[in-house]
Amino acid sequence: MAHRACRDLFLNAILPKYTLAWVIVAAFGSASTLAAADTAVLRVAGLGDPGELQCPQPKARQQASRPIAEATGLAQAVFTPLAWMPTPPANAQPNALKIGLWGDSHTASGTFADSMLEALRLPLAQTHPSFMAPTWGLKGVRHPLRRVCLSDDWQLSLAYRTSKEGPDNHAKSLSALQTAQAGAFLWLDFRYPSPQTRVKWADIHLTKDSTDKGLTLGITVDGGTESVVQVPAGGPARLRVQADLPWATLQLRVLAGGARIDGIAPVYEAPSRVILDVFSIPGATAKGWRTVNPEYLRREDPLGKGYDVVILQSGTNESLDPDFKVAVYEQQISASLSRLKAAYPRARCVLMGPPDAQKSSTHVRLINDSQYRLAIAQGCAHWHWQKAMGGPGSAQRWWAKGWMQADLLHLTPEGYTQSARSLVSMVPIKPR
Repeated sequence: MAHRACRDLFLNAILPKYTLAWVIVAAFGSASTLAAADTAVLRVAGLGDPGELQCPQPKARQQASRPIAEATGLAQAVFTPLAWMPTPPANAQPNALKIGLWGDSHTASGTFADSMLEALRLPLAQTHPSFMAPTWGLKGVRHPLRRVCLSDDWQLSLAYRTSKEGPDNHAKSLSALQTAQAGAFLWLDFRYPSPQTRVKWADIHLTKDSTDKGLTLGITVDGGTESVVQVPAGGPARLRVQADLPWATLQLRVLAGGARIDGIAPVYEAPSRVILDVFSIPGATAKGWRTVNPEYLRREDPLGKGYDVVILQSGTNESLDPDFKVAVYEQQISASLSRLKAAYPRARCVLMGPPDAQKSSTHVRLINDSQYRLAIAQGCAHWHWQKAMGGPGSAQRWWAKGWMQADLLHLTPEGYTQSARSLVSMVPIKPR
């Protein structure tokens, strides 16, 4: 008791500005007690009534201007061990529908996903993500967040852009955000889809390897006291940020070392009827699946049991390739789909072809036909987007209706809404 009293006196009287937390790495063999075997829990304190996030200028160094010597100098004086929290691994009700969607620009903007939920008569207010891809600075991608502030010190790496095609330890976001710049910051406001939305905790997924020299982060929730946390070399792979009360805003800044974030897994206060993770980006996302190590991905999936339905939507970027060859494409998409199925073997799989496009209408038809044959062979459902629009040449007709953009490649919001309704009417989006 005397030790606890001295500790409380030190924390309350001597540390008015910072809380220094020491992350203890431990291993647990059972996923029933923790969301992950390699997770450390950082307890923080917020103000309880978060204000609006005001993003600094991209080049600003306001967050780096505060010296950390004051905090790190106390490292020799006090460490605060953090107890492991016996928390359940899932953030959904037992009967919640869990959907994972990987696609290109057609499904990255959010309109298609929202319309799919509406067509399925699923409530947006009770739909939450279980894992957010770190593509916050990527144009054309909408995240289920109220606001994001990201400094320009971060570099985004995407799996589909790598030259390597073989098993690699990518997270299911197929992307990573990394920096070695002290002062780099990331702020997230989770108040979406309503201002009352709160999270109970959030796991920051970090990539760690043998070359790490450790990482020091400053973590703040809801404008409260900043906690300075030292992540030692070699672990942990996940840092759980948790407060006494549900919170809404997370502010992270890099104080020292290098950080690589694979994604953030929030667990919401309100029950989730639907888990919807959208990992779509403008680009040939399906190619990224050819670099995935399914064993690693299954081990790292915060849902524990994966998804009920996985959707792979692709083909537009491939159709624009002047050297497009059907045989090569079939080999490539087959490898991508095989790894997706290996990662989530119990999920219903849906393969979605590209919509009609004026410049590549013939290639679009060949891609959809190839996907249909492959889906049948691998036990997946297939949705022929071009056929649902009316077949080759339908881009021009949809443009006349106001459902296609002037580039005759992308659809308008109404076009994506019509498409999502067609998908739901033709393909069962539900567990097996």
